[in-house]
Amino acid sequence: MPKRLIIVLAALLLSPVFVWVYQWLQVDKVTETATGLYGGIFDDVNAGQQVVRGTPIILPEDHLSHNNFAVEWWYLTANLFDQAGNQYPLQWTLFRFSDFRPKSRWSNGQQFMGHGKISNAQNTWFEERFARGAVGNAGVKLNPSGQFSAFIDDWLWLSDTEDLFPATLSFSVDNLVKAKLRLNTNMSYVSHGDKGYSAKFSDDSHASMYYSQPFINLAGTITLADKEINVSGEGWFDHEWSSRLSDQNTLGWDWFSLHLDDGQKLMLYNVRHRTLADSWFGSLISAQGIKTSLTAADIFAKPTSFTPIEGQSLPLNWQLTIPDHQINLSVSMFKPDQMNIGRFSYYEGAVNIKGSHTGVGFIELTGY
Repeated sequence: MPKRLIIVLAALLLSPVFVWVYQWLQVDKVTETATGLYGGIFDDVNAGQQVVRGTPIILPEDHLSHNNFAVEWWYLTANLFDQAGNQYPLQWTLFRFSDFRPKSRWSNGQQFMGHGKISNAQNTWFEERFARGAVGNAGVKLNPSGQFSAFIDDWLWLSDTEDLFPATLSFSVDNLVKAKLRLNTNMSYVSHGDKGYSAKFSDDSHASMYYSQPFINLAGTITLADKEINVSGEGWFDHEWSSRLSDQNTLGWDWFSLHLDDGQKLMLYNVRHRTLADSWFGSLISAQGIKTSLTAADIFAKPTSFTPIEGQSLPLNWQLTIPDHQINLSVSMFKPDQMNIGRFSYYEGAVNIKGSHTGVGFIELTGY
Protein backbone atom coordinates (compact mmCIF):
# COMPACT_ATOMS: atom_id res chain seq x y z
CA MET A 1 0.00 0.00 0.00
CA PRO A 2 1.46 3.41 -0.89
CA LYS A 3 2.81 5.33 2.10
CA ARG A 4 0.66 8.38 1.28
CA LEU A 5 -2.52 6.27 1.32
CA ILE A 6 -1.54 4.75 4.67
CA ILE A 7 -1.10 8.25 6.14
CA VAL A 8 -4.51 9.38 4.82
CA LEU A 9 -6.30 6.31 6.20
CA ALA A 10 -4.62 6.72 9.58
CA ALA A 11 -5.69 10.36 9.74
CA LEU A 12 -9.29 9.43 8.94
CA LEU A 13 -9.41 6.65 11.53
CA LEU A 14 -8.09 8.95 14.24
CA SER A 15 -10.30 11.90 13.33
CA PRO A 16 -13.09 13.01 15.71
CA VAL A 17 -15.64 12.50 12.94
CA PHE A 18 -14.73 8.83 12.57
CA VAL A 19 -14.79 8.36 16.35
CA TRP A 20 -18.25 9.95 16.52
CA VAL A 21 -19.60 7.78 13.68
CA TYR A 22 -18.15 4.65 15.30
CA GLN A 23 -19.66 5.54 18.67
CA TRP A 24 -23.03 6.26 17.02
CA LEU A 25 -23.00 2.86 15.31
CA GLN A 26 -22.12 1.19 18.60
CA VAL A 27 -25.05 2.94 20.31
CA ASP A 28 -27.33 1.70 17.53
CA LYS A 29 -25.95 -1.83 17.96
CA VAL A 30 -26.62 -1.80 21.70
CA THR A 31 -30.12 -0.42 21.21
CA GLU A 32 -31.07 -2.96 18.59
CA THR A 33 -29.85 -5.99 20.57
CA ALA A 34 -31.23 -4.95 23.95
CA THR A 35 -34.36 -6.58 25.29
CA GLY A 36 -37.47 -5.12 26.85
CA LEU A 37 -39.70 -2.21 26.03
CA TYR A 38 -37.92 0.63 24.17
CA GLY A 39 -34.87 -1.62 23.77
CA GLY A 40 -34.50 -2.03 27.54
CA ILE A 41 -33.35 1.54 28.10
CA PHE A 42 -35.04 1.76 31.51
CA ASP A 43 -34.59 -1.81 32.71
CA ASP A 44 -31.68 -1.10 35.09
CA VAL A 45 -32.96 0.28 38.40
CA ASN A 46 -29.54 1.82 39.11
CA ALA A 47 -29.20 3.58 35.75
CA GLY A 48 -29.99 7.19 36.54
CA GLN A 49 -31.57 9.28 39.23
CA GLN A 50 -34.84 7.97 40.65
CA VAL A 51 -38.02 10.00 41.05
CA VAL A 52 -39.05 10.49 44.67
CA ARG A 53 -42.57 10.88 45.96
CA GLY A 54 -43.04 14.34 47.47
CA THR A 55 -40.67 16.06 45.07
CA PRO A 56 -42.53 19.14 43.81
CA ILE A 57 -42.74 20.10 40.16
CA ILE A 58 -41.40 23.64 39.93
CA LEU A 59 -42.20 25.67 36.85
CA PRO A 60 -40.81 27.04 34.64
CA GLU A 61 -37.57 25.32 35.73
CA ASP A 62 -38.96 21.81 35.18
CA HIS A 63 -39.86 22.57 31.57
CA LEU A 64 -36.15 22.05 30.90
CA SER A 65 -34.17 18.82 30.57
CA HIS A 66 -33.51 16.48 33.51
CA ASN A 67 -30.28 14.93 32.29
CA ASN A 68 -29.70 12.71 35.34
CA PHE A 69 -32.79 10.66 34.48
CA ALA A 70 -32.76 7.89 31.89
CA VAL A 71 -35.62 9.04 29.70
CA GLU A 72 -37.72 12.15 29.14
CA TRP A 73 -40.14 13.51 26.59
CA TRP A 74 -41.87 16.71 25.54
CA TYR A 75 -44.98 15.47 23.77
CA LEU A 76 -47.60 17.39 21.81
CA THR A 77 -50.68 15.98 20.10
CA ALA A 78 -53.29 18.13 18.39
CA ASN A 79 -56.64 17.63 16.69
CA LEU A 80 -56.70 20.27 13.94
CA PHE A 81 -59.42 21.14 11.44
CA ASP A 82 -59.64 23.36 8.39
CA GLN A 83 -62.57 25.68 7.65
CA ALA A 84 -64.40 22.89 5.78
CA GLY A 85 -64.21 20.57 8.79
CA ASN A 86 -61.47 18.32 7.39
CA GLN A 87 -59.34 16.82 10.14
CA TYR A 88 -55.52 17.04 10.36
CA PRO A 89 -54.17 15.17 13.41
CA LEU A 90 -50.67 16.23 14.41
CA GLN A 91 -47.92 14.92 16.67
CA TRP A 92 -44.62 16.57 17.61
CA THR A 93 -42.39 14.87 20.17
CA LEU A 94 -38.83 15.31 21.39
CA PHE A 95 -37.42 12.37 23.35
CA ARG A 96 -34.23 12.50 25.42
CA PHE A 97 -32.33 9.36 26.46
CA SER A 98 -29.28 9.15 28.74
CA ASP A 99 -26.72 6.49 27.82
CA PHE A 100 -24.58 7.27 30.92
CA ARG A 101 -21.40 6.87 28.90
CA PRO A 102 -18.24 8.92 29.47
CA LYS A 103 -18.58 12.42 28.08
CA SER A 104 -16.52 13.58 25.13
CA ARG A 105 -16.46 16.45 22.68
CA TRP A 106 -18.95 14.45 20.57
CA SER A 107 -21.20 13.16 23.33
CA ASN A 108 -22.51 14.57 26.60
CA GLY A 109 -24.25 11.33 27.55
CA GLN A 110 -27.56 12.44 26.01
CA GLN A 111 -29.30 11.32 22.85
CA PHE A 112 -32.36 12.90 21.26
CA MET A 113 -35.04 11.43 19.04
CA GLY A 114 -37.69 13.53 17.29
CA HIS A 115 -41.01 12.28 15.97
CA GLY A 116 -43.15 14.43 13.69
CA LYS A 117 -46.43 13.35 12.13
CA ILE A 118 -49.25 14.99 10.19
CA SER A 119 -52.26 13.15 8.78
CA ASN A 120 -55.35 13.74 6.73
CA ALA A 121 -58.08 11.30 5.77
CA GLN A 122 -56.05 9.86 2.89
CA ASN A 123 -52.42 9.90 4.07
CA THR A 124 -50.12 9.89 7.06
CA TRP A 125 -46.67 11.51 6.97
CA PHE A 126 -44.23 10.47 9.71
CA GLU A 127 -40.54 11.23 10.19
CA GLU A 128 -38.03 10.18 12.84
CA ARG A 129 -34.79 12.02 13.59
CA PHE A 130 -31.81 11.35 15.87
CA ALA A 131 -29.08 13.53 17.33
CA ARG A 132 -26.42 13.50 20.02
CA GLY A 133 -26.72 16.03 22.80
CA ALA A 134 -23.27 17.57 22.43
CA VAL A 135 -23.35 18.22 18.70
CA GLY A 136 -25.62 21.26 18.99
CA ASN A 137 -28.46 20.32 16.61
CA ALA A 138 -30.84 19.07 19.32
CA GLY A 139 -31.71 20.06 22.85
CA VAL A 140 -34.00 21.81 25.29
CA LYS A 141 -32.78 25.10 26.69
CA LEU A 142 -33.36 28.76 27.41
CA ASN A 143 -32.06 31.03 24.67
CA PRO A 144 -29.89 34.02 25.63
CA SER A 145 -33.03 36.14 25.48
CA GLY A 146 -34.72 33.86 28.04
CA GLN A 147 -37.00 32.03 25.62
CA PHE A 148 -37.71 28.33 26.06
CA SER A 149 -36.77 26.27 23.02
CA ALA A 150 -36.91 22.57 22.16
CA PHE A 151 -35.43 21.55 18.84
CA ILE A 152 -33.89 18.88 16.66
CA ASP A 153 -32.37 20.14 13.41
CA ASP A 154 -34.87 22.66 11.98
CA TRP A 155 -37.82 21.35 14.00
CA LEU A 156 -38.39 24.07 16.57
CA TRP A 157 -40.66 24.83 19.51
CA LEU A 158 -39.87 28.44 20.42
CA SER A 159 -41.70 30.15 23.25
CA ASP A 160 -42.10 33.87 23.78
CA THR A 161 -40.76 33.57 27.36
CA GLU A 162 -39.25 30.96 29.69
CA ASP A 163 -42.70 29.35 29.94
CA LEU A 164 -43.97 26.92 27.29
CA PHE A 165 -46.76 29.19 26.10
CA PRO A 166 -47.35 31.24 24.03
CA ALA A 167 -45.10 29.58 21.47
CA THR A 168 -44.53 28.95 17.79
CA LEU A 169 -44.05 25.39 16.54
CA SER A 170 -42.58 24.81 13.10
CA PHE A 171 -41.53 21.54 11.46
CA SER A 172 -41.73 19.58 8.24
CA VAL A 173 -42.15 15.87 7.54
CA ASP A 174 -39.85 14.46 4.84
CA ASN A 175 -40.07 17.89 3.15
CA LEU A 176 -43.56 16.89 1.96
CA VAL A 177 -45.75 18.49 4.62
CA LYS A 178 -45.02 21.56 6.74
CA ALA A 179 -46.67 22.98 9.82
CA LYS A 180 -46.35 26.40 11.41
CA LEU A 181 -48.60 26.94 14.41
CA ARG A 182 -49.13 29.32 17.31
CA LEU A 183 -49.84 27.65 20.65
CA ASN A 184 -51.64 29.47 23.44
CA THR A 185 -53.27 28.71 26.77
CA ASN A 186 -54.67 30.65 29.71
CA MET A 187 -54.92 27.66 32.06
CA SER A 188 -52.63 26.25 34.74
CA TYR A 189 -50.63 23.07 34.25
CA VAL A 190 -51.95 19.78 35.61
CA SER A 191 -49.71 17.58 37.77
CA HIS A 192 -50.76 13.94 37.58
CA GLY A 193 -50.73 11.40 40.41
CA ASP A 194 -49.44 12.67 43.74
CA LYS A 195 -48.48 16.26 42.88
CA GLY A 196 -46.64 15.07 39.78
CA TYR A 197 -45.33 11.76 41.13
CA SER A 198 -47.02 9.25 38.83
CA ALA A 199 -46.80 5.67 40.15
CA LYS A 200 -47.25 3.11 37.37
CA PHE A 201 -47.94 0.23 39.79
CA SER A 202 -49.31 0.16 43.33
CA ASP A 203 -45.97 -0.99 44.78
CA ASP A 204 -44.18 2.13 43.47
CA SER A 205 -41.72 -0.07 41.56
CA HIS A 206 -42.21 2.09 38.48
CA ALA A 207 -42.86 5.81 38.53
CA SER A 208 -42.26 9.08 36.70
CA MET A 209 -42.67 12.78 37.18
CA TYR A 210 -45.53 13.78 34.93
CA TYR A 211 -47.44 16.98 34.18
CA SER A 212 -49.59 18.18 31.28
CA GLN A 213 -51.12 21.19 29.65
CA PRO A 214 -54.39 19.84 28.20
CA PHE A 215 -55.89 23.27 27.42
CA ILE A 216 -53.98 24.36 24.31
CA ASN A 217 -55.44 26.39 21.46
CA LEU A 218 -53.58 26.05 18.17
CA ALA A 219 -53.92 28.06 14.96
CA GLY A 220 -51.75 28.34 11.90
CA THR A 221 -51.05 26.63 8.60
CA ILE A 222 -50.27 23.23 7.19
CA THR A 223 -48.66 23.19 3.77
CA LEU A 224 -49.52 20.13 1.70
CA ALA A 225 -48.52 19.73 -1.96
CA ASP A 226 -47.61 23.44 -2.03
CA LYS A 227 -51.11 24.32 -0.83
CA GLU A 228 -51.31 26.30 2.40
CA ILE A 229 -54.25 25.26 4.59
CA ASN A 230 -55.47 27.30 7.55
CA VAL A 231 -56.13 25.07 10.55
CA SER A 232 -57.07 25.41 14.20
CA GLY A 233 -57.97 23.11 17.06
CA GLU A 234 -57.16 21.72 20.49
CA GLY A 235 -53.88 20.31 21.73
CA TRP A 236 -52.48 18.34 24.64
CA PHE A 237 -48.90 18.61 25.93
CA ASP A 238 -47.18 16.06 28.22
CA HIS A 239 -43.80 16.29 29.92
CA GLU A 240 -42.57 13.16 31.68
CA TRP A 241 -39.20 11.96 33.00
CA SER A 242 -38.06 8.81 34.78
CA SER A 243 -35.33 6.22 35.23
CA ARG A 244 -37.75 3.48 36.21
CA LEU A 245 -40.70 3.68 33.85
CA SER A 246 -40.62 -0.02 32.99
CA ASP A 247 -38.63 -3.24 33.25
CA GLN A 248 -38.16 -6.35 31.12
CA ASN A 249 -41.54 -7.69 32.26
CA THR A 250 -43.41 -4.57 31.18
CA LEU A 251 -45.40 -5.39 28.06
CA GLY A 252 -46.46 -1.86 27.14
CA TRP A 253 -49.13 0.71 27.87
CA ASP A 254 -52.40 2.19 26.64
CA TRP A 255 -52.74 5.97 26.99
CA PHE A 256 -55.68 8.26 26.23
CA SER A 257 -55.86 12.07 26.12
CA LEU A 258 -59.43 13.20 25.46
CA HIS A 259 -61.10 16.59 24.96
CA LEU A 260 -64.79 16.35 25.94
CA ASP A 261 -67.49 18.63 24.57
CA ASP A 262 -68.28 20.18 27.96
CA GLY A 263 -64.70 21.38 28.39
CA GLN A 264 -63.50 18.50 30.58
CA LYS A 265 -60.24 16.73 29.81
CA LEU A 266 -59.59 13.06 30.50
CA MET A 267 -56.24 11.28 30.73
CA LEU A 268 -56.26 7.50 31.17
CA TYR A 269 -53.14 5.34 31.45
CA ASN A 270 -52.89 1.53 31.62
CA VAL A 271 -49.56 -0.26 32.11
CA ARG A 272 -49.52 -3.93 31.10
CA HIS A 273 -47.12 -6.32 32.83
CA ARG A 274 -46.26 -10.05 32.57
CA THR A 275 -46.44 -10.78 36.30
CA LEU A 276 -48.50 -7.91 37.75
CA ALA A 277 -52.12 -6.98 37.10
CA ASP A 278 -52.87 -4.26 34.60
CA SER A 279 -52.59 -0.86 36.25
CA TRP A 280 -55.24 1.68 35.24
CA PHE A 281 -55.06 5.24 36.55
CA GLY A 282 -55.79 8.72 35.25
CA SER A 283 -56.91 12.29 35.75
CA LEU A 284 -60.27 13.92 35.09
CA ILE A 285 -59.82 17.67 34.70
CA SER A 286 -62.75 20.06 34.91
CA ALA A 287 -63.29 22.87 32.44
CA GLN A 288 -61.90 25.16 35.16
CA GLY A 289 -58.69 23.10 35.44
CA ILE A 290 -59.46 21.25 38.69
CA LYS A 291 -57.98 17.73 38.68
CA THR A 292 -59.57 14.61 40.14
CA SER A 293 -57.26 11.61 40.32
CA LEU A 294 -58.71 8.33 39.08
CA THR A 295 -57.72 4.84 40.24
CA ALA A 296 -58.40 1.40 38.80
CA ALA A 297 -61.59 1.26 40.89
CA ASP A 298 -62.95 4.32 39.06
CA ILE A 299 -62.16 3.19 35.51
CA PHE A 300 -63.93 0.58 33.39
CA ALA A 301 -62.17 0.23 30.05
CA LYS A 302 -62.27 -2.50 27.45
CA PRO A 303 -61.46 -2.81 23.76
CA THR A 304 -64.48 -3.40 21.55
CA SER A 305 -62.53 -4.54 18.49
CA PHE A 306 -59.00 -5.43 17.35
CA THR A 307 -57.52 -4.49 13.98
CA PRO A 308 -54.44 -5.95 12.25
CA ILE A 309 -51.88 -3.15 11.78
CA GLU A 310 -48.31 -3.82 10.60
CA GLY A 311 -48.43 -7.42 11.78
CA GLN A 312 -49.92 -6.57 15.18
CA SER A 313 -53.45 -6.98 16.48
CA LEU A 314 -54.28 -3.60 18.02
CA PRO A 315 -57.28 -2.51 20.13
CA LEU A 316 -58.33 0.50 18.08
CA ASN A 317 -61.86 0.91 19.46
CA TRP A 318 -62.71 1.17 23.14
CA GLN A 319 -65.55 1.59 25.60
CA LEU A 320 -64.53 3.84 28.51
CA THR A 321 -66.72 4.37 31.55
CA ILE A 322 -66.18 6.52 34.66
CA PRO A 323 -69.49 5.83 36.50
CA ASP A 324 -69.02 8.26 39.40
CA HIS A 325 -68.66 11.11 36.89
CA GLN A 326 -71.39 10.06 34.43
CA ILE A 327 -68.90 9.43 31.65
CA ASN A 328 -69.60 6.63 29.17
CA LEU A 329 -67.63 6.93 25.94
CA SER A 330 -67.22 5.03 22.71
CA VAL A 331 -63.76 5.81 21.35
CA SER A 332 -63.03 5.11 17.69
CA MET A 333 -60.08 5.88 15.46
CA PHE A 334 -60.00 8.78 13.05
CA LYS A 335 -58.59 6.12 10.71
CA PRO A 336 -56.81 2.80 11.35
CA ASP A 337 -53.53 3.65 9.61
CA GLN A 338 -51.77 5.80 12.22
CA MET A 339 -48.79 3.61 13.20
CA ASN A 340 -45.42 5.25 13.82
CA ILE A 341 -42.82 3.00 12.18
CA GLY A 342 -39.35 3.79 13.50
CA ARG A 343 -36.61 2.59 15.83
CA PHE A 344 -39.29 2.10 18.51
CA SER A 345 -42.55 1.52 16.65
CA TYR A 346 -45.81 2.35 18.40
CA TYR A 347 -49.35 3.43 17.58
CA GLU A 348 -50.23 7.11 18.04
CA GLY A 349 -53.63 7.92 16.62
CA ALA A 350 -56.32 10.57 16.67
CA VAL A 351 -59.70 9.43 17.95
CA ASN A 352 -63.29 10.60 17.86
CA ILE A 353 -65.65 10.28 20.82
CA LYS A 354 -69.37 9.49 21.09
CA GLY A 355 -71.66 8.57 23.97
CA SER A 356 -72.37 10.62 27.08
CA HIS A 357 -70.00 13.18 25.58
CA THR A 358 -68.64 13.90 22.15
CA GLY A 359 -65.14 15.08 21.43
CA VAL A 360 -61.72 14.29 20.03
CA GLY A 361 -58.39 13.15 21.35
CA PHE A 362 -55.48 10.75 20.94
CA ILE A 363 -54.61 7.22 21.93
CA GLU A 364 -51.14 5.67 22.26
CA LEU A 365 -50.58 1.91 22.21
CA THR A 366 -47.17 0.32 22.83
CA GLY A 367 -45.89 -3.22 23.21
CA TYR A 368 -48.45 -5.18 21.17
